[in-house]
Amino acid sequence: MKRLLIILPFISLVFSCSSPKKVAETHFDQGEYEIAINKYESLAKSSKDKKEQAEYYYRVAESYRLSNRLTDALPYYKLAKDAGYQNMDMYFHYAYGLELQGNYKKSKALFERYAKEGTNRQLLRRAKDEIKHINTVDSLSQNPDPFIEISKCEAINSDQDDYSPMFFKDALVFSSTRDTDKVYHGTGEGYANLYKYTFDRADSCNGTVTFFDSLINKPDIHEASATFNRDGNYMIFARSNTGHHKENFKEVDLYESRLEDGKWTEPTLLPISNPQSWDACPALSANGKTLYFASNRKGGYGGIDIFRSKRNVNGSWGKPRNMGPKINSRGNDMFPFIAANGKMYFASDGHAGLGGLDIFEATRKDNRIQIKNMGRPFNSSGDDFGLVFLEKRFGAFTSNRHDEKGTEKDHIYFFSDKTPILKPVNYFLAGNSFVIKDTSEIALNEVNVVLKTKEGEVLEEIVSDQVGRYTFKTQLKMGDDYILIATKEKYFMDSVYYTTADKEVDQDDLKDRPEKIVDYTLESEVELTKDYYDELIEEGEITLNNILYDFDDYRIRADAARELDKLVTLLQQHTNISIELGSHTDDRGSEKYNIKLSQKRAESAINYIISRGISRDRLEAKGYGELLPVVFNAETEEEHQINRRTTVTLLDEL
Repeated sequence: MKRLLIILPFISLVFSCSSPKKVAETHFDQGEYEIAINKYESLAKSSKDKKEQAEYYYRVAESYRLSNRLTDALPYYKLAKDAGYQNMDMYFHYAYGLELQGNYKKSKALFERYAKEGTNRQLLRRAKDEIKHINTVDSLSQNPDPFIEISKCEAINSDQDDYSPMFFKDALVFSSTRDTDKVYHGTGEGYANLYKYTFDRADSCNGTVTFFDSLINKPDIHEASATFNRDGNYMIFARSNTGHHKENFKEVDLYESRLEDGKWTEPTLLPISNPQSWDACPALSANGKTLYFASNRKGGYGGIDIFRSKRNVNGSWGKPRNMGPKINSRGNDMFPFIAANGKMYFASDGHAGLGGLDIFEATRKDNRIQIKNMGRPFNSSGDDFGLVFLEKRFGAFTSNRHDEKGTEKDHIYFFSDKTPILKPVNYFLAGNSFVIKDTSEIALNEVNVVLKTKEGEVLEEIVSDQVGRYTFKTQLKMGDDYILIATKEKYFMDSVYYTTADKEVDQDDLKDRPEKIVDYTLESEVELTKDYYDELIEEGEITLNNILYDFDDYRIRADAARELDKLVTLLQQHTNISIELGSHTDDRGSEKYNIKLSQKRAESAINYIISRGISRDRLEAKGYGELLPVVFNAETEEEHQINRRTTVTLLDEL
C-alpha cells in the first residue's frame, strides 16, 4: 500500500505534464483499457488528421479486444480500415470477431486473405485452423439433441457478466462482475467476485443470490472459478490482478482455503501455482485426489493448456503435468470439469467448433483419449464454457451467445436432459442346432446344449426340439461373456463363445410395445460335425479339412489343433482302431524337399495327438510330399492351400 501511495502521485504528475495521446498510450500499456478507450475515442473525434484518426480507432479496437470484448471492437476495426490504417493482423482479429457473431462466410474470406498475406506465424497457423473449423460448422450444427432443454434464469443472472458455475452442497457458486461500485479499469466493469445461488432443484430458476464470503472476496481484486471437494470443506479458486500491472495477464494464481468451524480460512497461494504464468479454472476430481486447471505456463501446445496435478500421500500437490495434444490444441483450452462417470468436459477455441470457445467431451477408450464437440444447443458461435453436472441429467454452463435482449454478456444457463427413460429389458438366449451336409444346413434335434459363464459355471442345460430349436430361461447380463457347449451322440462337440456386448436392443424398437418391462430374445446357433468314425469305417480314408499349414512350415496352427482334438476324441471313444496320418504338400520346392517337409508335418500332427494321451502304437506318420495332389497344376494360394493337407487312413480295427 505504501508503494502505491508513492507511485500513484508520480503517475498523476506524469499525466498532468503529458499530451493527451501520451496519457492514452500510458493507460493502454498499463492494461487500463476502459480508460484508454475513452481517451482514444476523444482523440479520434478531435483530430483533423485522417491518418491519426485511423490509428486512434485501431487503438480503441485493440483495447476492446485485449479486454475480451472482441465483438465491441469490430466497428472500430472497420473505422480504422476505412480511414486507411495498414495492419494485416487487424484482419485476423476482425475475422475472428465476425466468426463469433456467426458471420462465417465473411469471416472465412478474411481468414483466407490473412493466410495469403499475413506475416505473424502464430496467427497464420490459427487462420488456417479457423478456415478448417468454419468448414465443419454445418456438420456440427446438424441434429441438435432435441431432448436437451436450456434455460437462462433471471434469478441468477444480472446485467453484468455471470460465469463459471460450480455446484457446492445444495447451492451453486459462480463468478460475477455485478458489483459496479468499484470499477476495474481493464474492462470498465466491476471486479469479479464469488457468489452463491441457493435454488430449488425442481425449479432451477427459483432461487436467491448471496455474497459468498468476505474473507474469500477481496476488494479491488478478482476472484473466480471456485472448485470444492466432495465434503464441501476445501476449495480452490482463482484470484487475479488489480489492473495496475503492465503484464497483468500473468497475475492470475490459484488459492486454497478450508472450512473450519463454519468459516473459511484466509486463502493461501497454492504452491504449484506459478507466479510467472496465468493459472486459473481449477477443477477437483470427484474423489478430490486430482486437480485440473488451465495455464499458459511453459511446456504447452498453444496459448492456454489444461494441466493436472495429483495429490501426494502427505496431502501436497504433485508436479503439474500437461494433459497432452489430444486435449490441448494450438489455441486456448480451459475450464475443465470431471464428471462422476469419469468423462472430462472442457472449453476450447483450438479444436473444430462453431466459433469462440466450444464445450467438448473427452472420454478414454482402449487407453486412448477421444474428444467430441458437444454441438448445439450447448455450443453457439460465441463463447460457451464451464459446463458442470449436478446430477446425471442436470447441470449448468456459461455462454455469451446472443440472448433475447441482444446482449453478449456472459450468462449462466441451466440444462436438463429430457431423454425418455429407457424401458427395462430382460435378455434371453435362443438359437438353432444344425449340421452341414452338402453345403446345406440341416436342423439337428435332441442336441444337448449347456449355457455357461466364461468362468465355466453351468447356468442352464436344455435339449433342442424336433426342429433343432433351443431357448434358455436364464436371464443374460449386458456386457457379459458366455459359452455354449453342444453335444450329441455320434457328433463332435461344438463350443461357441457368445458375448452380449453391443447387443442391447434399440429403444426405438420398443416404444410401441405395451409392456413396462420387455422380454427380448437374442439369437445364437451351434453347428455340430458328424463323427469321423462311420465315414472312416465306410471309406477307409478321410481328409481332415482344417489341418492346413502355412507355406514352407510344419508347425501346428490353432485351427489345425481344433481339428486334431476331434480326432483325439475319436481315438478315445474307439480304442479298437489305429490310423495313419498322411501329410501332403503343394508342388512348390523340390520333390525331395517336399517329401522331407511332409514327413515333418505328419510327425508334428502325431506328436500333438500323443501329447493328448493317445498311444504311439496306434499312430503312424507318412509324408507323401507333392505326389498325390487334390488340385493338379495349382496356381493360386487357395489351390496350394488345399493341396497342403492331412489325411487319416484306417490301418487296423481290432
